[in-house]
Amino acid sequence: MSQEIKKGDQVRFLNEVGGGKVLEVFSDGTASVEGEDGFDMTYKLQELLRVMSREEEIEAYNNKLPDLASILAQDLDEGRQKEIQKEFDIKYANANATNQKRRGEHMVIDLHIHELVDDQSGLRDRTKLDIQLNHFERMMRIAGEQRVRKVIFIHGIGQGVLRHQIRTRLEMYYPNCTVRDGNPREYGSGATEVLLGQSSF
Repeated sequence: MSQEIKKGDQVRFLNEVGGGKVLEVFSDGTASVEGEDGFDMTYKLQELLRVMSREEEIEAYNNKLPDLASILAQDLDEGRQKEIQKEFDIKYANANATNQKRRGEHMVIDLHIHELVDDQSGLRDRTKLDIQLNHFERMMRIAGEQRVRKVIFIHGIGQGVLRHQIRTRLEMYYPNCTVRDGNPREYGSGATEVLLGQSSF
């Protein structure tokens, strides 16, 4: 990690609380860092941990997203994997196919597992959640590409796990969006509304 540190990087201190900005990296394996208190100190590179930028975090997150085949392989034998994969291929035959309902300038996406997979036999709860989150990410990408202004994700109430996961991802990786509860008259307490390109964070 230390060899990646360069001038201008944000870093955290490994042996003490806090962090700062790298002002200069020296050939002797040390770096001058302006701390959060505004003072400059010299540290060994191995005492510093580089902090990823927002763009790098988002790229790393996107690169880690598993595809459907990887998710299904957690639970199912090859035969069942192929059945569900074929089902998805039929439902989403092209890159922009969705289970959306277009209403003017917004989309409504139902993330209930029975809307995504007809036969859920053999799927653990964790795998079902991964499938739902995979579809959430897919729909956020499509909404961005199609310049949709508002997306409503119906996730239900349940134990609140899916809602929490969606809200966490939106806050961490979609900073330019406004997130709020969906209209309770239409969706009860089980929906999240996302306004793309309008940040409230």
